[in-house]
Amino acid sequence: MKHAVLSVTSFQTSSNAHNVIPAQVFMRGTVRTLDAEIRELVSSRLASVAEGTAAAFGAKAEVTYMPGYPVMTNSAEQTAFAADVAKAVSGQCEDAPQVMGGEDFSYLLNERPGAYILVGNGETAAVHNPLYNFNDEAIPAGCSWWTEIVERRLPLA
Repeated sequence: MKHAVLSVTSFQTSSNAHNVIPAQVFMRGTVRTLDAEIRELVSSRLASVAEGTAAAFGAKAEVTYMPGYPVMTNSAEQTAFAADVAKAVSGQCEDAPQVMGGEDFSYLLNERPGAYILVGNGETAAVHNPLYNFNDEAIPAGCSWWTEIVERRLPLA
């Protein structure tokens, strides 16, 4: 099964009054998928669904779809390498689920093979959440991991 998440992240109306039905409503949001084809499907269907829903209530909808970050896909070889280094540094490496987050690293992975890795931050909310709290105690582990990657990829002569 392939999934998509459409999030309405901003909602603004043409009225600031609490007792007036606004003439216009502006919604903004994101579309996130793990599959480029599903992303295209959402893009093509979003306007027709919004327009049809609005028409059912005697309203009109205008949709402007601006593609954001592409789907982020790790390369198998680089992911295995990064996991091996994590195991060597910490003695463990857990599989992380694919992330639907909008991530600019996806542009790099479209151009070159690589791996987006989650170092871990302990018990806190996920990034981009207002309750997220960076755990400074994760810094040494992250630095050790990066150092080991460099030492393995660029060994001394």
